[in-house]
Amino acid sequence: MKDLTNTEARPQRIRFVDSAYHEVVTIPDGSNIVLTRFDGTVSILPCTYIDDAHAKIGNSVYHMLEFAGIMERAGSIYAPEGGTADYYEVYQADIHADYCYRSYDEAKGRISLADYTRVYTGMLGSGTDLETLFARHNQDTRPFGRKMRSMSVSDIVILHQNGQTHAYYTDSFGFEPIDEILNKTE
Repeated sequence: MKDLTNTEARPQRIRFVDSAYHEVVTIPDGSNIVLTRFDGTVSILPCTYIDDAHAKIGNSVYHMLEFAGIMERAGSIYAPEGGTADYYEVYQADIHADYCYRSYDEAKGRISLADYTRVYTGMLGSGTDLETLFARHNQDTRPFGRKMRSMSVSDIVILHQNGQTHAYYTDSFGFEPIDEILNKTE
């Protein structure tokens, strides 16, 4: 039988999740997160462990799923102070670009980030893939639903994951890797 009289406290960790309850990052109690809003403004927020589902972040107490929803609706991302967390960006082409809404085969060789506008940023929870992001951004309740059109053919998704950055073109069926656009300067 386990000795329940052991009063040795284990360090508490605050678990951040995305809106599908996939883990994004954990930080030790008392650490800070760096919050980057969609407009680029940054805040450093102290975090205090309340219990496994709640934390005080800045001056407010949140259920972690509530915090995830607020961040998702705002297009905000965050990471541990001095660390990183996985996130993604969605770019949509100017409707006047001659390959907007075109398949990859029709757009190949002409794709340039200069024809695109970043329309969303969000946290990338563990196990989240491109198909999941496509489904999320095609629901009536999608993030930024009033500020961006649903994800469509010709949209670009950039994943910042595990210290690497990769770009994908949304094709008629699936996604085509287009990392070459990340280093293009025009």
